[in-house]
This record gives sequence, C-alpha cells and structure tokens, in this order.
Amino acid sequence: ARAGHSRARCVQCSGGGWAMVVQRSSDPVEAIRTDLERTFADMPMVAPRKPQIFRILQQYAIDNPDIGYTQGMNYVAATMVLKFPDREDLARRRFAEAMLQFSGFWSDNFPLLNFGVQLFAKIAERHLQGLWGHLLHSGVEPLSYLPNGWLSLFGKWLPLPAVMESMDLVLECGIRGVLAVTLAIFQIQQNRLMSAKGMEHLLELINQDMRTSPLDGELIVKCARVWLPRVDEALQASSPP
Repeated sequence: ARAGHSRARCVQCSGGGWAMVVQRSSDPVEAIRTDLERTFADMPMVAPRKPQIFRILQQYAIDNPDIGYTQGMNYVAATMVLKFPDREDLARRRFAEAMLQFSGFWSDNFPLLNFGVQLFAKIAERHLQGLWGHLLHSGVEPLSYLPNGWLSLFGKWLPLPAVMESMDLVLECGIRGVLAVTLAIFQIQQNRLMSAKGMEHLLELINQDMRTSPLDGELIVKCARVWLPRVDEALQASSPP
C-alpha cells in the first residue's frame, strides 16, 4: 500500500456544533514539506533540523500506510528532533512510540480523540466550573480547540520549551498525561480566558496566542501531576464495571 496523507480539521456544523473532517490524498511528501515551513517558524533553531524532521515523517508515512501523514505530526517530530538533536535514531524511535501510543488521535474516526474530548468535558465541568461555563456560554465547544492542541501534542498551543518540557509526562502517562497537561494549561490561563469575550477572541487566545505567551513548562508539568488523580478518578468512573 502507498503512504498517504490526510488533513484533519474541525468545522462548525449548520446546527451550531463541531465535527472533525478529514481530507485524504495519496502523496504525503508535498504535505510534509508545506507543513514544515510553518512548524515552529518563529524558532531559528528549528530550520537547520528540518531535513531530519522530514526524513522521520516521510519514513513513518511509508511504514504506516494505514495512517500515513496527518497535520500535527510535524510538531511531534520536530519536538523529538530538538529533544535529541544529535541522535536521529533516538528521535525517530521516540516519535514512533508517540505515534503508537496516540494513533487513535489520527486513525479513522479518531477514537482516542473522541474518548478524550468526552472525558475532558466531564472533568472540566466538575473542577473548572466557572471557566467551563464561560466557554460554553461563548459558544466555544471542546472540538473547536482540543484537536488543535492534541493532534500536535501541544506544539500548536505552547511555546517550544514548554512543549519539550511537557512531552516526557505525555509519553509517560498517555491519554492521562494529555488530559492532565490540558487541564493544567486551562487552569494556569483561567484568568486570561475568563476576561476574553466572545467565541472568536477565546479561540484566538487558545489556538494562536498561547504559543507566544511566556508559559512555564515546569509549572505546567507540576500542575499536571496534581491533576492526574482527578483524571484517574474520571477514567475509573467512565470504565464499565
């Protein structure tokens, strides 16, 4: 089978809700090149590493034609290359581990994404009530922002140093880590988000402005570890008896 690529994006439905839409085509090379131009474009240290990032993404798409290449993977590969700048073999292995662990973010019907969104909604509604109510009242549903952060393993949400700092926890804890880091980010950004008015402003803050904010990766990880027991509690409650 030939490697392919897909673009997953969230669109607003006529009824007001949000849904994931996938566009697939057969050749990932051009898509990878295009996306690499935008990957951490404001970080000079990334540019000389792009050939390594490209090789990792292209090889993964060839080796895994059922998934191929999906937008967001470029940020994950870039993070691994920058974490292990002189060990492309190790960066490749860590990237493959992340893809295996989170394949449900990119595979057909996005099973892990859908599961995570439901769990995030339950936890946020219970433990971040004010912010959760503000987001919903403003028309900001989880599917309008979570895919952007999760499909890039936070590369589209956080400054690069914070992404690198958070990656170990994410790989250690899987979907539990993704949920805990997400909840930590929203808790840390709570005052800023609460002061934002309207859907457009809120989505701009979450999906664009946070990445250029001085967010402390160590603080995010420390806060995320505090969230882990609440995530585990929600996971147990959602599991069949």
